[in-house]
Amino acid sequence: MPGRQARKRSPTEFTIILDRRNNEGLGVDAAPEKVGTLEIKSVTPGGLVDRWNQAQQPGSREIVRPGMRVVEVNGRFNSAVGLIAACRETEVLHVAIEP
Repeated sequence: MPGRQARKRSPTEFTIILDRRNNEGLGVDAAPEKVGTLEIKSVTPGGLVDRWNQAQQPGSREIVRPGMRVVEVNGRFNSAVGLIAACRETEVLHVAIEP
């Protein structure tokens, strides 16, 4: 197994935790970017990300909005394809978001 290099975290990013063990959809439309991230285009009402947002305090900086970027999922980064594959796994996802 190749050694995993740690990604340098940005001070503004935050991590959301989504449970896909029931095979529920994330409820986001995201577009791959050349830099290896995913740009969030929209958040679907009722999806896992929307439910995460609803659980946050009003005014929280950890609410996922269109225009933000997914930068890492469960330790995978620098690859939009890798991020998409990680998002499809039916497990608990730790998703790093860059505002």
